[in-house]
Amino acid sequence: MKKQVFIAAAVVLCSIVIGAVEGLAQQIFNQFGQPELVVGRPYRDLDKCPASNLAKNILPPSAFVLPPTNTNDLDDGYATVNIPSPDVFNYNGQVFSRFYVSVNGFITFDGTKLVPAKQSAGLFINSASYPDNVVAPFWGDHRLRTNANIAAGYMPSEISWAIDVDRDENCDTIKPVRRCIIVQWKNHNINDQTINSSVGNFQARLYLGDQTTNYQGNIEFAYGQVGGNPYTQNTTVVTRGATVGIKGNGGFPGFISDFWNGLIWVPQPGANRRTDSTSTWQPSGGRSDAVIRFVSIVYLTFDQWGFGDADTSAARDNKHDGMPQNRRVTANDARVVMKSIVTKQRLDSVWKRQAYQGDVNHSGRYYYTKLTRDFSSDSIFPPNSGNIVIWRRTIDVEQYFPGQGVIATTGKQVLRVMHESQGLYGVGGKAPDLSSLNQIYYEVTEYDAGLIMRYLSGRLPYLPWVYDNDTTGPDFGKAGDTKLADNVWFGAPVSVGNGLVRVPVYMNGIHNGAFGVRFETNTDIKEISVINSESGYVGADNSDRVAVIIGSGVFGPDSPIAFVTVNENDVYTFGSLRFNEQDRETIRLNGGDYEGAATIMAYPNPMTTEASFALELRESKHITVNVYDIFGKLVNTIFNGEAASGTVPFTWNGADASGILVAPGSYIVRVAGEGVNESLRLTVVR
Repeated sequence: MKKQVFIAAAVVLCSIVIGAVEGLAQQIFNQFGQPELVVGRPYRDLDKCPASNLAKNILPPSAFVLPPTNTNDLDDGYATVNIPSPDVFNYNGQVFSRFYVSVNGFITFDGTKLVPAKQSAGLFINSASYPDNVVAPFWGDHRLRTNANIAAGYMPSEISWAIDVDRDENCDTIKPVRRCIIVQWKNHNINDQTINSSVGNFQARLYLGDQTTNYQGNIEFAYGQVGGNPYTQNTTVVTRGATVGIKGNGGFPGFISDFWNGLIWVPQPGANRRTDSTSTWQPSGGRSDAVIRFVSIVYLTFDQWGFGDADTSAARDNKHDGMPQNRRVTANDARVVMKSIVTKQRLDSVWKRQAYQGDVNHSGRYYYTKLTRDFSSDSIFPPNSGNIVIWRRTIDVEQYFPGQGVIATTGKQVLRVMHESQGLYGVGGKAPDLSSLNQIYYEVTEYDAGLIMRYLSGRLPYLPWVYDNDTTGPDFGKAGDTKLADNVWFGAPVSVGNGLVRVPVYMNGIHNGAFGVRFETNTDIKEISVINSESGYVGADNSDRVAVIIGSGVFGPDSPIAFVTVNENDVYTFGSLRFNEQDRETIRLNGGDYEGAATIMAYPNPMTTEASFALELRESKHITVNVYDIFGKLVNTIFNGEAASGTVPFTWNGADASGILVAPGSYIVRVAGEGVNESLRLTVVR
């Protein structure tokens, strides 16, 4: 199943891309929160406090160069800053030990795209013409001025950096201590190089996290004053047209990039799609005592794929922080997965987050691409239309791989790697349109929840799960002609009063292992009652119309795994049906009298000593007729064999399999066979 977005390739960028791929290929807003305006955080020049000044490192004009020739360039150049060991900074899911400072008012962590970037709209555009992984306090067309420019009335610029701590107005350290990298553009010639009075002061502050936060910290932008150039009588300062924000490396060339616009503060919407640029100074609401802050979102303290901690309880300062797998994986992880499915609120799908942890069987990786299946060109649909298709591509299922040529796609699993370091398609493999692991998304299903419960029962020695871990799995010890479950069946609806009916849910064969079932109904679900036994555990969750049933153990086709209570209706449909991650066809049940594959009637009902049954079959087949109590426990088998088409009579004497008369109460008589799944409610009175 592909998710697609169609974009006219021939139309210019600004007219088509805003919001076009929002949520499809963007990642930065899952690493940092929407920008906030935080008051009470004054701009503090690095020269103001002696300790800050002592830590300051001035980047000389000669350090600003442009690859590949590394020619000195004071208009568009970059200076390299190596972060002193052992400090590093995690940006957009990757740990960096260096960054690159641009004359044009931003820093980038991506050393592969150090290109001239004076157009401030580059913050919003994914293109080879603009860098990725950018932190931009004031991206514009700036120029670094030196003493050689004083004669022309320009004020010398200074670009510097320091590792410092939070300080107040008196230069005292703010508690708790927070260390940060400060990059400062001072007396910088901003936005219009022909105006010597256009001077501004601004900073980017990158707060250093430690290992428990994956080295990720908040980002803040601070702004000082503009103008005040003593070398000219001019007073004009150009503050319009710069962009403020942070940018990742998601998206597709030619389309909208992956960004937070720092000029759109909470609670305003649209910070990840609006392309507003600056209009006044300071960009922080016209205040020098406020900063624009991007709060780091730190979920997990480990990067082990599929270890089952879907509720991220082992994240920093949470109750299972630092505990081993057998402590941090609990039944709540399965419940969190189930709840996300029935409410249709997906768990965080970004690298190292909830779904990354919860995908214990390694089947849920995907990414977004605009390339054809064989990676040869852009996907165009309809043909010759110029409309580029952006679609969701699954990883680890049989498909077209580089160098394999044209093969059929079966949708079956062919490879699951245990660790991301083994490659995107297994050892040595990689998709040409993926540049980093943080462009991959993750998904968990109800089957993952079932496997988590199987781990808790001791049947799986550890998670992540691979096929040969589960020695009691569905193929273990089964005869070749035994029907193994690959779906569920729904028995006939039975009225329970007050406008409600109960529908039993059965396996369609033998199942030994974990399972996960999801379906949607056409009438409201009031309750799901699960059937647990010594041989198997079953759990469930539901919303008004969506249900999930999971379990682990040994199950057969003759006993229900659950009962679904729904509002009475003429027809009951169970659609969007999925069994162990495989889509199945919609199942429909008639709520009234109808001619189906079979019908069953009983007389008398209620019965005292014996009931006679008339089963009408439309065609001959092998069937079984079983009696169950209201808890789903098998009471007796009253017919098991070949039955001819037409009327099939049989009786039940009200006894169980041992010949002992059953207690008064309600019982379910179920007829099962190929294409037949009928039941009725029978009452026994004494």
